[in-house]
Amino acid sequence: MCSNEQHKTWICSSCIKESYLQEQININDDQNTCHYCNEIRACFSLVSVGNMVEKAINEHFIRTPTEPSDLEYSLSKYSEYEWERQGDNIDDIIQELLETEAIIACDIREYLEEKYSSFDYIGEETEFSSESYYTERQKVDTEYLDTKWEKFVSSLKTESRYINNAVKDTLDNIFSGIETMGSVKGQTIIINSGPNTEIHSLYRARWSNSQTVLEQMLVLPDIELGPPPHKSSGSNRMSAKGISVFYGASSASTAISEVRPPVGSEVVSAKFRIIRPLRLLNLQALETVWESGSMLDPCYIKKREQIAFLRTLTSKIVNPVLPGEEDFSYIPTQVIAEYLADSPMLNLDGILYPSVQQKVLDTLPDFNVVLFHKASRVKYLELPAKENCDVIYWQSYSEDDYEPDITVIQKKESEKPINFYDGVTTSKDVREPTLEIELSTVTVHKIQSAYFNYTSDLVKREKHLIKEPENTQNMLGGIYCNQDF
Repeated sequence: MCSNEQHKTWICSSCIKESYLQEQININDDQNTCHYCNEIRACFSLVSVGNMVEKAINEHFIRTPTEPSDLEYSLSKYSEYEWERQGDNIDDIIQELLETEAIIACDIREYLEEKYSSFDYIGEETEFSSESYYTERQKVDTEYLDTKWEKFVSSLKTESRYINNAVKDTLDNIFSGIETMGSVKGQTIIINSGPNTEIHSLYRARWSNSQTVLEQMLVLPDIELGPPPHKSSGSNRMSAKGISVFYGASSASTAISEVRPPVGSEVVSAKFRIIRPLRLLNLQALETVWESGSMLDPCYIKKREQIAFLRTLTSKIVNPVLPGEEDFSYIPTQVIAEYLADSPMLNLDGILYPSVQQKVLDTLPDFNVVLFHKASRVKYLELPAKENCDVIYWQSYSEDDYEPDITVIQKKESEKPINFYDGVTTSKDVREPTLEIELSTVTVHKIQSAYFNYTSDLVKREKHLIKEPENTQNMLGGIYCNQDF
């Protein structure tokens, strides 16, 4: 089919079943007689369809080698290995891509073969030769978003943290449309938590450096284990200094490991029930995120790039930070948390992310949750102050028989719950309560030892002695000899 005929060859929406292209043809509504079914319908020219196929093939497929590599050649020559070209024939790929008949796929391939033909390569296979084979591109280039991420981190650390348009632009690119994406493992990107859901409670832990602090936590665990007031809120992975949020974990052991208590210290943990519905971004699901789309859609390659980058985002956010580097290294993750907390489209209450400290166990449900400030209010109980209670640590059964038995003994009536925010700000705390402690779960843990999972690399040492030429004391260079020692 010559080029003039190709421009006059029409393909209707009924002869192409691929939904995206079919929709585009119908939207355009250019009525012509279809070359293949002879019906008058909305059509695209063969050239237009061919150009869309060309772009899709170049972006989503890779042409496989026509000859075996040197290694494959050697294997086939000296073993029973038989080399076969990988992939599928280009005609079959075009037919499957368009969901059309073989004759249409063949005509489109011939148009593209003519387009790519060159007198300089007569006899050689070109991109759309009838003999060419392709495989779908598995690794998507994320250079664009990787570069934006590097600029995002650098800009926050060295330029501007508060009014920074580059930061918003980067995060818009990264998180756009995540609420509609799915996960290969069937996980949900946006998780519903709270009553009658799988995530209906969270654990908190805090280690004590004195008996006074320990007893304060035992007497008023709802206040002491809940989120700290603004003035006491330090800089953390998902919250800047002065921003009060709730960090919880899926189990007491995970919560304990996250506070990194020193050996010999005592840790108090407790379970907090989530008393209202919440929406959490599941960072774990992003590791296998996916979204379907049409390879003929020019925007789909950008979506694939975004998805490929999102699969690496969790590690970027939860990578361990060395002691002493927290304030600086936490800046990007703090900004991400604030961006997500303020996003009206996502309407999130917090983020679920994997535990770095418990990663060695590699078991679900070892995860952490940060509830943003708007969703971190604890419903305080009416408990007495510390001076109105006694704490007993041992139970005596006989003169020489003692067993640990920690009990808080109340001596006076309970008091009105304290609200850290009343009187601290110009207005009262109007946030809806989200969490309520279960007093029966308050537990004291004595930290007896720590476990470290590590890799080891033996360090070798060599001598590199320089022997100078006999008659040239001051010549540069020399002869090297290696000696192990």
